[in-house]
Amino acid sequence: MPPRLRRLANPPAFFLRTEPGASSPRLDPADLEHARRVLRLRAGDPLVGLDGLGHRWPLRIRSVAKGELELEASGPMETIPAPGREGCTHPWIEVAVSWPRRNRVEDMVARLVQLGAAAILPLVAEMRGPEDVPEETPERLQRVARESCKQCGRAWMPRFEAARTPAALAAARKHGLLALLDPHGGLPFDTWLRSFQPAPLGVGTEERPIVIVVGPEGGFSAQERNALLDVAATPVWLGPHVLRVETAAEAAMAVAVAVHALRPSARQ
Repeated sequence: MPPRLRRLANPPAFFLRTEPGASSPRLDPADLEHARRVLRLRAGDPLVGLDGLGHRWPLRIRSVAKGELELEASGPMETIPAPGREGCTHPWIEVAVSWPRRNRVEDMVARLVQLGAAAILPLVAEMRGPEDVPEETPERLQRVARESCKQCGRAWMPRFEAARTPAALAAARKHGLLALLDPHGGLPFDTWLRSFQPAPLGVGTEERPIVIVVGPEGGFSAQERNALLDVAATPVWLGPHVLRVETAAEAAMAVAVAVHALRPSARQ
């Protein structure tokens, strides 16, 4: 197959700046530049429009003129259920993680998005590194998440929440199911995951999320740990070694996805 046809066998995905279903769909400006200057898409090429809210819109380029791509629908818009909702293939899983160093954050976020994390919650732990945790999500991380969604075909952008302390996390997620990663935890993480009924019948919804809690490499303080245990967080064992925070977060998310995928209901 010629390189161009092979590349377009799976149409590239882009975010839209217009509402899904608009009569004249337009790409987000940054995505427009990528489509024109990097991929060099032409009239007749297919693509997929996204809004990050569960909609996928098959499109075709009708013409290229004056720095703009004129698009037209090539099929009905598809609506993908949110994580944990009826018809979705995976539950609502949140990752609450003690923020690593800045040069390690972007790769961690990209991989958590690809693995399907529904929400990413920065933690401000006492024994974290010297860098401050931003109170609001930087635009650069939003861009990283968008690029990961396009790359992996994900229809829902993850939710980023403001940084909070472990005690504040415990208060905010007291109705969820919290797994506290601990190299000395007595219960294997995959065993813990198999012990409950997944969404939509049990936990794993936005209302009752599965929350993976990842502390700093130095661990949580006794006060922070007790705050989490007070809301029934379960210490779980992921491996025998002390992992970097981003390694632990990504590994735990991968295990959670794999355990759910092995359930018979997830393959139906």
